[in-house]
Amino acid sequence: MRVAGKGHPGAGGGAAGDLLMRVRVQKDPLFRREGQDLLLDVPISVSEAALGTRVEIPTVSGGQVVVTIPAGASSGLRLRIKGQGILFHATRQRGDMYVVVKLALPPNLTDEARDLFRQIDQLCPSNPRQGLW
Repeated sequence: MRVAGKGHPGAGGGAAGDLLMRVRVQKDPLFRREGQDLLLDVPISVSEAALGTRVEIPTVSGGQVVVTIPAGASSGLRLRIKGQGILFHATRQRGDMYVVVKLALPPNLTDEARDLFRQIDQLCPSNPRQGLW
């Protein structure tokens, strides 16, 4: 970053030079940045993905917003929250925030839970890879 005329005075009484600053932005534990946009990974359960849900999430300003995740949401789905990103000083406009849905499977399934997943697979057969290759 350069600030004209705010550096050291010139030799022999000359005009002040420019002040040069290097700014480092520390990584945030929750948010990722893509330009002026922010991304927030939000884990949801299998049932929340299938049925849809409402999730309260933090914003970079310290507030909270409620996001509706639609039924049938797949992992990787991005939902936009307009104007909740980084302020771009040149235009005085904010980027957007994106909630990135991440499917979180239960780490330990009981035998009964496995049987229920098999039943769901039989009731709603699908191949998510169909047509990819």
